[in-house]
Amino acid sequence: MHRLLLAADRLIVRSLLSVAMVLLGVAAIVGFYQVLARFVLEQPSTWSEVLVRTLIVWTVFLALGAALRSGSMIAFDFLYRSVGTRLRPWLDVVIGVATLIVLGVMLWYGLQLTLRVRPQVLAGLDVSIAWAYAAIPVGAAAGIVGVLARWADPARPDELEP
Repeated sequence: MHRLLLAADRLIVRSLLSVAMVLLGVAAIVGFYQVLARFVLEQPSTWSEVLVRTLIVWTVFLALGAALRSGSMIAFDFLYRSVGTRLRPWLDVVIGVATLIVLGVMLWYGLQLTLRVRPQVLAGLDVSIAWAYAAIPVGAAAGIVGVLARWADPARPDELEP
């Protein structure tokens, strides 16, 4: 079971991280075009701002799985440093369970929201706004895989030094 989960982690989380990097690059290019069109050509585009915003949202949610896989939860670093090394495994469990609960809620309600907004159109792009909202359940699912893979990986590096 551990091997299957770690294989899924390598395939899913790393692939989504690669896609997130490409989307961030595309967002930078479109953002550059937006500035060029507005201030140099003096003809602002109606679609570029909406596309940049949507690409950045997708980038954040796609990278969520990789961030959780590596244990990059900055808000909890102070807790790790304040407890002894004996309590860190318990703290990992508490934080992991809480994270899984939040991701489960995000997955469920993100899917419901995505299905509800299908008829609405994203201004400037003329596509369903569901494409933008779909980042929430996709990112939550990747985050769940990342948290479970972090638990299953026996060779995971400890991010914090004692």
